[in-house]
Amino acid sequence: MYKQEFPYQANATTTSEKLFKNFCAGYKNRDLPYLLSLFTQNATLWGTGIDEYRYGLKALETQLIRAWSQSEQSEIDIINFNPTTEHAFWASANCSAKLWIDGQHYILEHLRITICIDEEDHAWKIAHMHASFPDFRNPRNASFPILS
Repeated sequence: MYKQEFPYQANATTTSEKLFKNFCAGYKNRDLPYLLSLFTQNATLWGTGIDEYRYGLKALETQLIRAWSQSEQSEIDIINFNPTTEHAFWASANCSAKLWIDGQHYILEHLRITICIDEEDHAWKIAHMHASFPDFRNPRNASFPILS
């Protein structure tokens, strides 16, 4: 019988996880040039807003500026990374978002973020990012927001 190995080391940080953490740090500091340097030229971003589908660095720049214009401060806290192999080209994490809007502090739980990475100009960069919240219209233990 073949036994599949899953070489995940909880203490090892993958390249994808490092990029993920770098994104969170740049987002908190609102460092636009740094953040854009983390993405490939034709990266895609799916954000939490219903209209947030972006392609390319210029569109990502517009999205980041839009998000930051809606709060005085914002940060993404990584709760935990989901296990992957050491050389995975992706990382996903359960997160929370901390926001300060009109002097009010908000913590939004259940933020889910996934990134896929690719090599560009001899450096690993984020090629795709997807951030989402669950649909809170769903009843507990239901996969779809359809009420019966």
